[in-house]
This record gives sequence, C-alpha cells and structure tokens, in this order.
Amino acid sequence: MRQALKKYKNQERVRYKNKWERGGDIKERIPNTNPIFSGIVTGFTMGEGSFIVCITESKTHYTGYQVMPCFKISLKKDDYKILEQIRDYLRCGKVVKFRDTATFLVRKLDEIVEVIIPFFDKYPLQNIKQHDFLLFKIICYKLLSGEGKTIDGIRRIYEIRKHMNNGGHKNRKKISF
Repeated sequence: MRQALKKYKNQERVRYKNKWERGGDIKERIPNTNPIFSGIVTGFTMGEGSFIVCITESKTHYTGYQVMPCFKISLKKDDYKILEQIRDYLRCGKVVKFRDTATFLVRKLDEIVEVIIPFFDKYPLQNIKQHDFLLFKIICYKLLSGEGKTIDGIRRIYEIRKHMNNGGHKNRKKISF
C-alpha cells in the first residue's frame, strides 16, 4: 500500500513541472507604462532583436530533446548601458558581454510569458519580426501546456520553428525524431 501511494505521488510530481500546468494564472508583469521608452525597446527589437527557439539533444530530458525559447537584443559592446536600461525597465533577463558585443537575454520561460509576450502584445512590432514574434508566442504557450515533454509535441514545435526567421538557417541541423 505504501509503495503504491509513493508511486502515485511521484507520478503527480512528474506530470506537473510548472505552475501553469497546475492551473496557475499567468501574471503579466509589464513595466509601468512609459510610451517613449516602450517605443525605444520596440525599435531596438525591430532593428537588433531576435526571437529564437533552440531544440537540442539532451541526455537529461525524457524525450531526449530540450526546447529552449530565448529573446535577445544584441548591440556593440560600447552600448552596454542601453541594454542595462532595457533590462532594468523590463525587470527581467540579463545583459552579457562577449567579445565585441553586448546582449540582453531572456531565457526563463516564466519571464518570457509574463513580461516579454505581454509587452510586445501591448507595443507590437511593425516589421517582419512581428511574424516571428507570433510564432514564438505560439511555441511558448505550447511549452506551457506541456507539449515540450512529448516527442509529438516537440515535432509540432519543430514544424512551427521552421517558419521563423524566413525559414531559418540553411545550415541548421536536421533533427531525426
């Protein structure tokens, strides 16, 4: 009896990996609206921003693959302070320096869903990146619903990702499921 109860409890833990799968509400954490600075963030994103979804092989994930969404803005290393202001304004992500570039990165799914997606819903992009954002948003919500934990879900995410960034990189690895 104890073993059956313990096994049942372990199954419950495995099934619910994040608060949204347990029925938790998505709390939007949009910064206090400053339309001028919000326009600046949107402008930098249109010029130097990217919505990325990486699918990599993983030995630690049940499916053998890991899906990682990422939002980033990259500028010259000299413009590091601008990216810090964007980070402070959005209250999420981090700024990293590498060689001659500085990059504002948001990789945590909760920050993407609670800050980045509502921000760009409120202040939409006005160029081709709006299409990439909408596909990125669909993928993030699929991850929230748990589709990143099954091979079929990862296949669907992979098919959506193929349409991002004008078809993606020509040298992108093909994934065989």
